[in-house]
Amino acid sequence: MHYIVLDLEWNQTISRQTHTYREVGDRLIFEMIQIGAVKLDERREIIDSISVLIQPTCYVKIHPRIARMTGLNEEILADAPHFAEAMARFTAWCGDDYVLLTWGCDDVSVLQQNLDFFDVHPNLAPVCDIQHMYSVEHAQQNRAGLSLAMEQLEIVPEEDRPFHNALHDAYYTALVFRKMANPEEVTKYIQKPKQLIHPESEGRIRTKGEVYPTIAAGLESEAISAPLCPLCGRPTKLEEGGYVPQAPDKYIGLTRCRSHGLMLARLRIKAIRGGGRWMGVNVSRASKPNITYIHAKQYQMKQRAAAGQIYNAERALMQACGSSVPFEAD
Repeated sequence: MHYIVLDLEWNQTISRQTHTYREVGDRLIFEMIQIGAVKLDERREIIDSISVLIQPTCYVKIHPRIARMTGLNEEILADAPHFAEAMARFTAWCGDDYVLLTWGCDDVSVLQQNLDFFDVHPNLAPVCDIQHMYSVEHAQQNRAGLSLAMEQLEIVPEEDRPFHNALHDAYYTALVFRKMANPEEVTKYIQKPKQLIHPESEGRIRTKGEVYPTIAAGLESEAISAPLCPLCGRPTKLEEGGYVPQAPDKYIGLTRCRSHGLMLARLRIKAIRGGGRWMGVNVSRASKPNITYIHAKQYQMKQRAAAGQIYNAERALMQACGSSVPFEAD
């Protein structure tokens, strides 16, 4: 059996406002532009290596930061094969009896997203996480970066092998792997791809809001009960328990996207002069504290309802109108 240490480089959109990103969205956050790999035999001797450049088809303009880090640009990648051909070259080079190794879980997640997006399905071996194994072997609570692991193992970077090149990083990862005590145990650290999403700060939808005759009517509307996911734009489903009040004009709730999980929905309400209620919702990814807080509030509401203490949203809003809730212009 061979050990194949894999590393990837990828590009990303320069702006989320581009036409390409609006069409592609979170289905392809990072587009692979280089595959680098080093093959080791059962004694962990390096016996071969490969570097395959990939011509991007979606994010064709290389992000300036990526270009600075990797040294790759549009001109260098212009004659490279597209993703399907690049993967065919790589899998043919791998052979039959092997296990894939990477440093951390980022590469396997990016690889899987590219495979899904381009509808390419090679029969790849399991992917194991050397970084996880290294942290366990060295009793480190936090995962070490590759450069730190090299420093701890007294592996000196080579001048002609700069970091942020897929082949060079794979080579350095292989050197770390060669110094580990029980290499055969790496197969205990098989990793599964993770769902790739943009950071919460970039994933947010604010609706313009609408006017409803009552708060109850607004809560029954699709815009409020099934607000759009900020990551994929599809309708979500409000979790059981619905919105809970924070103030007469503020509600919060959890809404679920099939692809991206729980979202935090912040509902704002304003009384309209002459009647009616303006209601708008702001949706972003939910954090663990958000989820815990809302579940606690929902439990409190159930307890109060059981005791006959029903929260009347309309009454609470109108009582607050004189001070804290501004009226919309007619």
